[in-house]
Amino acid sequence: MKDQIISEDVRNSLKKTFKQLVETVAVEVYTQAGMNDQFNDSTVSFMKALPELTDKISVNFFSLKDEQAIRRGVKRSPTILIGPDQYNIRYTGSPAGEEAASFILAVIMASTGKTYLSGDSYKRLERLKEKRHVRVFVSPTCPYCPQQVIYAVSAAVEKKEFISAEVIEIYENLDLAKKYGAMSVPTTYIGEALLSAGLQPEDSFIESIVEGKPVEYVMPVGREEMRDYDIVVIGGGPAGLTAAIYGERSGLKSIVLEKANVGGQISVTPVVENYPGFVQIAGKALVDLMAKQTLEYSALLQGVGVNDVRKKDGAFEVTTGRGTYNAKAVIIATGAYSRKLNVPGEDRLAGRGVSYCATCDGYIFKDGKNVLVAGGGNSALTDALYLDSLGAHVTIVHRRGAFRAEDRLQQSVFQRNIPVEWDSIIEGISGEKSIEKVSVKNANTGKKKTLAVQGVFIAIGYEPNNSIAKNLGLEIDEDGYIKVDAKMRTSMPLVYAAGDITGGIKQIVTAVSQGATAALAVFEDISNPYWKKDL
Repeated sequence: MKDQIISEDVRNSLKKTFKQLVETVAVEVYTQAGMNDQFNDSTVSFMKALPELTDKISVNFFSLKDEQAIRRGVKRSPTILIGPDQYNIRYTGSPAGEEAASFILAVIMASTGKTYLSGDSYKRLERLKEKRHVRVFVSPTCPYCPQQVIYAVSAAVEKKEFISAEVIEIYENLDLAKKYGAMSVPTTYIGEALLSAGLQPEDSFIESIVEGKPVEYVMPVGREEMRDYDIVVIGGGPAGLTAAIYGERSGLKSIVLEKANVGGQISVTPVVENYPGFVQIAGKALVDLMAKQTLEYSALLQGVGVNDVRKKDGAFEVTTGRGTYNAKAVIIATGAYSRKLNVPGEDRLAGRGVSYCATCDGYIFKDGKNVLVAGGGNSALTDALYLDSLGAHVTIVHRRGAFRAEDRLQQSVFQRNIPVEWDSIIEGISGEKSIEKVSVKNANTGKKKTLAVQGVFIAIGYEPNNSIAKNLGLEIDEDGYIKVDAKMRTSMPLVYAAGDITGGIKQIVTAVSQGATAALAVFEDISNPYWKKDL
C-alpha cells in the first residue's frame, strides 16, 4: 500500500528533504471507521511510510473514541496533529495532492523552529497579545492553497502561545464548508470571521491575524534598506519569469515580484498541450519547472505586491509592502484577471459557488453536483472538460451559436456529450448561503429558464491588470492593454511590458517570447539609450 501512496522517486526526494530535520517531530493521526474511509486509508498509509524515511518523525495512531482524541479535542476523521505538545497545528482531512507539500513543510518548521516569513512579519507578530485560531479551507487540486497554509503554519510556529492553525480539506468536510459558506479555496477565517477568499500577500495576511480582521494595504514596519537592481520585473507569470532569466543572462541584476501565485493563469490550467517540448503537461508542473530555472539566475519573491512605481533621478522607485526597490528599468508582466459576468448574485455568491478557477474549486463538485460553465473559448472548454472528468454534471452556457475554442477542445466536448445552452446568457445567480438556481436567457428567442445548479464557473475572458501602467501614465489601448513596440517598449523609456498585459495572442509561448524580448531590449537600451539620440 505504501508504494502506491509514495513512489520510489518521491521517497528518495523526501529522504533528502528530511535531512534538514533537527528535533524529532511527534505526529498524531486520528481516524474512525465509517467516516471518510477512503481518505482514512490513504492518510494512514502515507503516515506509516514517513518514519521509514527518517528517524526524526514519530507517528502514533488513535481512534476518535480514544481518550487521547477527547483530550486533544479531535472530532473529525482523518485528523493529523503536528507536534501537538508544542504547537497547535492541525490538518482536518487528508493532506493529499497540493497539500502534501505544505504538510511536509509544516513538519520541517515544527522540527527546526524556522519558518518562511519575512523580517517584517516577525516584527508584526510581536504586537500580537491575543489568541487567534486560523482556519484555511483547501482542496488537493488548488495551487494557491499551499502558500496560504504555509503562512498560517509559519505564524503558528512563530507565535505558538497565541496562534493555532487548522487546514481543512473542503470535500472531506462539506458540513464545515457549508457552515462557513466556504465553497472556494483557499478561504481563510480567523475564528468565525472571514479573513479572505483567495490567496493573500504575506504582509496583509500576517497583519490581518494581528488585527483580527481583514487588512488589505500594509505599509512596511520599518523602511528597509534600499535595494538596487538593474531590472525589477512585476509579475511572476511565464513572461516575467523568462524576462528575469534573460536579464540575468545579459548581466543585469534582476528580481521578480509576484503578489499572488507564481505562474499566473498557467498554474490553474489543468493540462497544457500546446507548449513545445511537452505533448501534455499539467500547468502547475510547467510553472514549477519555469520557477526552478528562474531561481537559478534571479531573485523571485512571492506574496509581494507592488504598491507604487515612481520615476526618481532617471531611474525608478518600486514600493512594496516589504520595502522599496530601486531599478534602472521596469518590466510590467502583471497579466490579466478573470472578467466578470456582472449579473445579480455574482458578487454576493463569489466563493460560495461562483468561481473563476475550476482547478481550485472544482473538486468540491466531484460527486455529481450540477455546475454551469460560462464561455466558449479555450479556457471555458478546458474548465468544462476538467469538471466533467472530476464527475460533476456540466452544462456550458455560451452566448454564441458556435465555440471560439480550438477544434481539438471542441471535439472533446462533443465526444463527451456535454450539454450546451447555445446563444444564451446568464441573467442572474440566486441562493441563500450558496448557489441554488441560475437564470438563463436565450438571446435569439428571449425564452428564459431556471436551472438548479450548485456551481457556476465563469470563463469569459480577461481584463488587464493595468493599474501600474495607469499610475505611470503609459499609453494603453481602448481595451486597457499596454501599447508596446516590437521590442516591448512602452511609451515611457526604460519601462517595458510583456505577456497578457499587452493584449494580442494570450498563449504561453507568446508570453515567453515577449519576456525574453523585453529583457534583451533593456540590455540594449541601458547600453545605448535610443531616446537620447539626435533626431
